[in-house]
Amino acid sequence: MKNIGLCFILTVLAITSLNAVPYTTMGFLRTPDAYVLPHKTADITLTNYLRREKNSFTTNAPYEYLPTGMLNAGLFDRVEIGAWGGDKIGFANLKVKVIEETNVIPQFAIGIDNLFSPVKEDAEKDLEYKTQVDSYFYERNSPYFVFSKTSILKGMAGIQLLESAISLGVGRNKFIGQVSITKRFEGIFGSITIKPQKNVAITFENDGFNLNLGAQYAYKNFAFKVAYVGLEEQENNRIGFAVSYLFDKFADAKRRPSLLMDEESASTKGTESVISPTKGRDINANKDLLDELKKLREQREQAQKVLDDLKGQLKEMED
Repeated sequence: MKNIGLCFILTVLAITSLNAVPYTTMGFLRTPDAYVLPHKTADITLTNYLRREKNSFTTNAPYEYLPTGMLNAGLFDRVEIGAWGGDKIGFANLKVKVIEETNVIPQFAIGIDNLFSPVKEDAEKDLEYKTQVDSYFYERNSPYFVFSKTSILKGMAGIQLLESAISLGVGRNKFIGQVSITKRFEGIFGSITIKPQKNVAITFENDGFNLNLGAQYAYKNFAFKVAYVGLEEQENNRIGFAVSYLFDKFADAKRRPSLLMDEESASTKGTESVISPTKGRDINANKDLLDELKKLREQREQAQKVLDDLKGQLKEMED
């Protein structure tokens, strides 16, 4: 487990050093990222969840079925609010974008999960919910901060273009494990998402308690997701299947389906173009460079003309 955690952190640090571009969230498991939904956009998710009936690491208890639902909404391209319900428990989430992502700077956000949750901050000491299978996930008032960065990787593993997104953050309460293995992270969480195709995404994450693995297929505004939660807990793992819908009819900025489409389109034109998901601005790196070179050439021609005139005047004075 220690080696896995170290490899995870090193991979995150390695990806952050690569060429990065603005991006909207691909995260869809338990780890928050720094991205927020565009203004007047809502995301609805319904999850079918299979888990062990008893919270035990030794007994092979049967699975039970648990449906859950989540609704997130974006406000002013800076705030995202959410509501979660299921397992006879409900709570709210709040996230605020502090620094917007650029080609160099990662996006930074602060948030708090599980507002108004009935489960106390330390679920192990909450006698009413101590026997709840997922009580730690419901610990109320769980603050965090998180950095997220998206990159386009070129020529990796034989794939011409590979989209990736990483998130790394620190949180309290639900982000801190209750067992010796996960307590070593001390609230550190993170995720890595790889997008080999424009509609397919694969995510690996450490949510502070568990190592989780998930995959997503997107079709228009729908997304179909599968997840395996608790890779290191063979007797206490969970399996989830979710369907989400992005409602952006009234949104000013539409969420772009994939950066790979932008990059492939730009490659055919010999330029590298990126579209900002929140402001819709076109950034054409080669065009900007050509404009700068053109200005420098004009300035050089003007300077040469002045120099020639000065030489002519000096020659006339000598004559």
